[in-house]
Formats: sequence, structure tokens, C-alpha cells
Amino acid sequence: MKKTFLNLSLFTTAMLISNSAFAYKFVIYTDEAVTNKSEQVAEIMKTTYPLNKFDIEVEIVRVPASDLECASAHGIDRLVTCENLDSIQAKAARLGGDQAMIVKNIPKWGGSSGVGGGVPVITTSTSPRAMLHEFMHTLGLCDEYEYVESEANFYCERETDKPNITFITPLSGYSGDSHARTEHGANIPWFKDILSTTPITNMEGARLGTGMVNFNKVEPKNNTKEAQMLGEQTGLYQGKVCNKATPARASWQPGGGATIMENTEAGLGAPLERIVEKIMASKGARKKMQLEEPKESPRVDNNAGKITVTPETEVEINNTGRSFFKSFMDWLKDLFQTISNGFPR
Repeated sequence: MKKTFLNLSLFTTAMLISNSAFAYKFVIYTDEAVTNKSEQVAEIMKTTYPLNKFDIEVEIVRVPASDLECASAHGIDRLVTCENLDSIQAKAARLGGDQAMIVKNIPKWGGSSGVGGGVPVITTSTSPRAMLHEFMHTLGLCDEYEYVESEANFYCERETDKPNITFITPLSGYSGDSHARTEHGANIPWFKDILSTTPITNMEGARLGTGMVNFNKVEPKNNTKEAQMLGEQTGLYQGKVCNKATPARASWQPGGGATIMENTEAGLGAPLERIVEKIMASKGARKKMQLEEPKESPRVDNNAGKITVTPETEVEINNTGRSFFKSFMDWLKDLFQTISNGFPR
């Protein structure tokens, strides 16, 4: 009995240490003289639901302007990207970072990010909420606004289904909602979030779509600890992202309002909140304890979700402590398992 209790205690201790070790860390690189925009970005990343359900740390690293070579790309003025993004992400990893970001100090509105990865970029002339939009891209989400013709022919030709967008050419008619679900369910990334009571067809099941996205209905920002509009159900709403492509492509979204993927001043809306929470959990981000009280300032407790500003001279430090600790915990778990296997049953 004593050995069983010791085994349980060792295992519990290991799990508690392991589970409390890793916050999801953003490292923001900027050439701002004063890091106002970067700090605004940090605050948004820490307080927006559902990101605020997870342990988030933010480190702001000031670098010389020459370290961030950024300019418009692909002939699209607002598409501002930077050189050496892989190097920036590698530097962030050495600081224990999970995601690098760049705030470039230039008098130009714009930003960019790769869909499904990459380093999100915004300029100091851009709303700080644009960084949240760009970060959503790294999680795999794509734009929901209507591309102008030149952009549509660049983007829509390569667009495939994403967590928040699917491209489905509707049939000329359906015998009912179950017919549409059987026909298209496998092509809707968020299909499991659609309740059986929420139709994905209209006109008595004859036409595809829960409805059209109402882009005049701007989803509110949500900095609370609770999901936005719990009554809003996920469905299949027709969007507009590739309407001007040649040929046009019918796009569909999980929510019925304008989200941050269409309007950077909008919120996520309940369907995207559900999607983003699942993605963050799949990336290994640890959720906060349910009893944790909200902090008045993100600078109050540097051990439980911090914003720190690092001088440029520390950028090149090879901080492998986080990786070492992860390896140590793996070794500790193996040790406990060995001890456990040695106990008589």
C-alpha cells in the first residue's frame, strides 16, 4: 500500500510540474524606438477570448531597423512582408518562443502572414488588431473579405479548404437537408460543430446554405472569460471571398456575421472562437486554471502570463532552458515509470 501511494505521489508530482511548465509564448520583434504598438499587440493577444483561456507570455525584443527588411510584395501594396522570417522564428525559439511576430516601424498600412504557419507582420501604421488577424492566419484561417479582382486571381487560384472557409459548388437542387449533409459533410472542416438541428440548406432543403453571411452584422470584440453569444450556432453561410475570381468560386463560412478575418476591428464570433480554441489546444497550449482571477495588468505577475521588453543585445542569447526542462521532464517521467514497473503488483 505504501509503495502504491509513493508511486501515485511521484506520478502526480511529475504531472503537476509538467503541466504547469509551459505557457504559449509570443516573441515580438520590433524596431520601434518606443514599443507602444508592440505593447498594444501584446495586450490584445493576452486578453482576447479564447486566447485568454490559455497561459500566454509575451516578450518584446527591440532590434535595429536594419534587422527587419520589410516591403510590399507581389505587387499588392498592403501585403507587407519581411526578409529572413525563418531566422526570426529560429531566434524566437531560442528565447523559448512558440510564435515570432514582427512590428515594423514604417509609415505604411499593411501586414502579412503565411496561412498555416509563418511569421505574422504588421507595420506601426496599422491597427494592432491586425496582428490578431495575421496570427489567425498562422493557425490556418484565411481571409473572409472579398478580394478585389487582381487579388482574387492571385489568391483564389491557390485557396483550398481552411478551418473557417470551404469552397463548395452547390448542386442544382437537394431533396432535403440530409441529402446536402451526405453530399458535402466531408468537405466542411467544421461539420462536427454544426448541430443536427441547424440546417445547412434553405428553401425547405432545396438550396445549399444556412443563409448568407450578413457582413453588416459585425461580431463584437470579446475580452471576457466566456464564449461570445452562446446561442449563435455554427452553420454553413455563403461568403464572398472569391466572388471576383475568374472563374468565381462559391465560398462558405461557419458563422453568419463579419469576423476579424473580414474586418480587423471585429471580434471572432462564437463559431471562430470554437475553432481557434481547438487549434490552440492541439498546439499544446496549456489552459489556465478555472479558478484563476483576471489580472488587472499583464505586467503584475511575470510568472503567470507576462509582457517583457528585451534589449537588442539579448536577441542572440541561446536560451535553451525551456528545451532542457522539457527533456528533463521526459527523463523524470521515464524514471517514475521505471520505479512503478519495479513495484510488486
